[in-house]
Amino acid sequence: MKKYSITMLPLAKVDLSVIVDRLSNYSEIAALTYYDKLIMDIQELRYFPFKFKKIPLQKSSFDYRMIVSGEYSIIYIVLYETVEIHRII
Repeated sequence: MKKYSITMLPLAKVDLSVIVDRLSNYSEIAALTYYDKLIMDIQELRYFPFKFKKIPLQKSSFDYRMIVSGEYSIIYIVLYETVEIHRII
C-alpha cells in the first residue's frame, strides 16, 4: 500500500492552534481530545488521500479535497507523494 507524506502549511498550523486554544478555555481535556481526533483524521490521509470528496473551485489549478472531522473541515491537496494540509476550518 502506498504511503503519502503529510505536510501542514503554516496557516493550517495556526488554524489548529486557534481551535485547541479556544477549546482549552472550556476544558483542557476536551481540547486535547479534539486535537487527537483531528490529528488521527489527518494521519488517515497517509493511506487514503483520494477517499474524500473534491471541492469544486473554479479558479484553482489544484484538486482541493475536504475531510470532515467533527465540526471542522480539513482542506487539502495531493501533490505527487505528499498530502498538503491547507486549512482547518
